[in-house]
Amino acid sequence: MVAATLTVDDLDVGSSKHPRRYTVDTLFELPETDKRFEVLGGNLSVSPSATPRHARFLQQLIVLFSGLLPPELAPLPDTAIRLPNGDGPVPDMLISSVDVDDYPRGIPAELVYTVFEVVSPSNAYTDRKTKSDLYAEAGIPCYWRVEQRPWPEHFGPVPAIVVRLRDNDGEWQQTIAAAGAETELPIVVDADGTIVTVTIDPATLVGRRSA
Repeated sequence: MVAATLTVDDLDVGSSKHPRRYTVDTLFELPETDKRFEVLGGNLSVSPSATPRHARFLQQLIVLFSGLLPPELAPLPDTAIRLPNGDGPVPDMLISSVDVDDYPRGIPAELVYTVFEVVSPSNAYTDRKTKSDLYAEAGIPCYWRVEQRPWPEHFGPVPAIVVRLRDNDGEWQQTIAAAGAETELPIVVDADGTIVTVTIDPATLVGRRSA
């Protein structure tokens, strides 16, 4: 028997009342669309297409990291992560040393070392809280969050970059780098917790530089 094709109309997006728990595998059964689907907490979440500003931030980061990291650690945009609980977040970008051809249905969390999200008004809570918790629980040791607007923890210059890093004692340390000054920020690049330090002024993400 041939399985019926799953369509977007079959989905219950963002609902916690659906009797079926979605998993990361659901993402690979969907038809192509200009929306980005993720599975968070067993529910489907959908985001609109990225704005030009959002895309510029990511492109600037990719250019920066491509000059610092070896080819096997090239940043991967819009790649699903297979979490131990079955969820499938799709960060804006991640760092992993895997051969992507070996993992066509998402990269296992234990092989993801750093994740990156650019926060938009529509997904602010998800990126600041939901995904932060999911990535930490899955053991991903480094999380970069790019903030485009001031938020309760920071009313200073933007854009700003928030980095959460798990230290050798298993505790989480947070650094906030604001636009207008260069800051050294860590990227975890392997399963041993090796750190590469990046010096960046977040203002460069939108084409500005500190004086």
